[in-house]
Amino acid sequence: MAQRSVTLSGSVRDTRSQPIVRATIQLLGTQRGAYTDARGWFRIDIPGGDSVRLLITCVGYEPQQRTFVAKDSAQDFAIVLEESSVLAQGIVVTSFRAGEQDPVTQTTVTREMMDQLYIGQDPQYILERAVPSVISYSESGTAVANYGTFRMRGIDQTRVNVTLDGTPINDMIDQGVFFSNMSDLSNGMRSIQVQRGTGMSSNGTASYAGSVNFDGVTLTNADPSAEMQLTAGSFNLIRGSAAVSTGRMENDVSVYARFTTLRTDGYRYHTGSTSNSLYASAAWFGVHDVIKLSYVWGSSQNELGYYPVPKPLADSDPRTNLNDSTDADDFGQQLLQLQHSHAFSPGSTLTTSIYYGRAGGDFFSGYRDENSTLVQINYPLQNNHLGVMSALEIEDVLTGLDASVGVHAYTFERRNWEYVSPESARPYYDDRTTKNELSGTLRVKYHGESWEAFADVQVRSISMMFTPDERSIGSGVEIPNSTWFFINPRLGLRYDVATNANVYASFGRTGREPTRFDLLGSTQINQANLAVVQNPGTVRPEFVNDIELGARFQASYGYLDVNAFAMFFTDEIAPIGPYIDQQFVQLRKNVPTSSRRGIEIEGSVLLIADRLWFDLNGTVMQATVDEYQPENLGFDTVYTNVRPVLTPSLQTNATLRFRPIEPLEIHLAARYVGESYADLTNAPSVVIPSFTQVDARLWWNVAGKHRVGVMANNLFNAFVVTNGGSAMAEGVLVPTYFVQATRNFVVMLDIRF
Repeated sequence: MAQRSVTLSGSVRDTRSQPIVRATIQLLGTQRGAYTDARGWFRIDIPGGDSVRLLITCVGYEPQQRTFVAKDSAQDFAIVLEESSVLAQGIVVTSFRAGEQDPVTQTTVTREMMDQLYIGQDPQYILERAVPSVISYSESGTAVANYGTFRMRGIDQTRVNVTLDGTPINDMIDQGVFFSNMSDLSNGMRSIQVQRGTGMSSNGTASYAGSVNFDGVTLTNADPSAEMQLTAGSFNLIRGSAAVSTGRMENDVSVYARFTTLRTDGYRYHTGSTSNSLYASAAWFGVHDVIKLSYVWGSSQNELGYYPVPKPLADSDPRTNLNDSTDADDFGQQLLQLQHSHAFSPGSTLTTSIYYGRAGGDFFSGYRDENSTLVQINYPLQNNHLGVMSALEIEDVLTGLDASVGVHAYTFERRNWEYVSPESARPYYDDRTTKNELSGTLRVKYHGESWEAFADVQVRSISMMFTPDERSIGSGVEIPNSTWFFINPRLGLRYDVATNANVYASFGRTGREPTRFDLLGSTQINQANLAVVQNPGTVRPEFVNDIELGARFQASYGYLDVNAFAMFFTDEIAPIGPYIDQQFVQLRKNVPTSSRRGIEIEGSVLLIADRLWFDLNGTVMQATVDEYQPENLGFDTVYTNVRPVLTPSLQTNATLRFRPIEPLEIHLAARYVGESYADLTNAPSVVIPSFTQVDARLWWNVAGKHRVGVMANNLFNAFVVTNGGSAMAEGVLVPTYFVQATRNFVVMLDIRF
């Protein structure tokens, strides 16, 4: 008679009762194991009637072995791990990352969650499935390669702070992140933490809509390992990735490296991509010190599709691309980090980082002249980013009181120039922009018996200087420096209602300076926008007051997080000014007041023990611009109580995960995004339609470690549009679309040694 198994479930927490994410629970003597989820909970089947030995491990904690006698009924256990020295953890900058139970609205996408979703996508396409209130799009129409961005709570990605191990990777001058320049960034990351709203202070650009923090690869594993991924899919997608890790060697050095190459045609016509990327990291572990060196490099060549397509053309052929078939780019990005962590005591560490970032390349745009001759203009740019940051963290300054203080300084230089191809040595335009920042952060946390309070204040001092091309504005024209100073406070309180439930509240205020594009509305400084940069304050900084109220519940069979938010904006920057000569976009103007209110939900429930799970996240939101007067319509009109662009009132992700037999897991996912407006006038003719997209994923584990994955996207050919704008077509205002791919497939072989 077959031996009956029973389910052992429970939680893994630290000595302060905080959940430990991604702890490993291994049934010794077998290949069976489990990981703790974002709430510290796990489930594992063990042989009934026997005494079994479990090994519980996690980076940063002392390993522990526990013996359990498996009874016939399910059992719940609480396991407490002792924290180890920072030297065992490696570099861990926690000053700018929230703890799992901190009173901050957050989602941590663990390695296990990424493994369920990842099959070669850029990071934003993972986040939009795993995190409430995130919507992304790609100019190629696929989730793999080419230019794409995301919005959080309907707010564009230039208002989201993005870091890697605490080091900023935003373009400081235009404040965006182009993941296509660093394709495959999320592959191998230990986790991604997304904070929505003002969150906690972070380095770099303002956490205005939220922040995204990538936690780099683990270098503390004792054993060497290797991995190879081979991917093929629709639109002639071919991808290969290989990684190797030495493990921690006898000389206390650990090295990791991953290289990825990719080629795809894209869904929309002539939007193909070729990209290569490298992520390498090495660390030395001393008695009181850890030194870590990391390098990120990426290079991509994209066929361009940055013009949104008017609705009549998109309805006729969703793959339409208005860019010339010769339009292409050749861009790359690099980041080099040197980090040092010193432990004064087990609860007191100082971490200092020096980093250098570089990005740039060519961006061609072609048009046909009156003789139908192709004229190509190149808009190259070059960024150089040098910074230093340091954070001191002290636990138990007084009993129950932790404190951290951090400083960050950088200089960011940009060169923009333009020429008619192939005259690269004879640019007709050439300017420079320099941005400097000095910021400091102080945070304190107090832990009571069943509650936690935190206070966080960040001070930022920023200056931006323009060196224009005199050919465009005349000689001797003075442009004063733009300077800004922000004090960004945050407060939060969490109360534990029970051992498995808590409620929290937080308030944060953040100010965000205008970007170069906000000020210029163009790639150039010219006569049309000169008055804006000559008069600092014409485009004012924007501010948000953010109130968050949440409740979290965790049990062995699932979890549920519910969060209500109210964000009140002053002087939000919007494209409502006049069009300028270059006709790229409009000049930006400040909208006096606006707001976004909503409820976010995320959760998971086990429906059938170790067989069937149901996951859900979603957002219901009301967003309003109280009043604005556009300057681009040709007549004076004041609009009141309009909805911001590209901000749907409802979006949800629902997934059934089914494991019919142990090596096989099948996911069926449905995603709904409600309709939104493509123009701030909210004209009925400029609606981005709602859609429901159904996807399926299959993972087959082979010989324990290896996997085969199959992803079928948009099974029912939904018409998916997640970004766009508006334009006049035959005298009528119509929406313009970036249409995303119809039914498509991806297959990946993941071999691990």
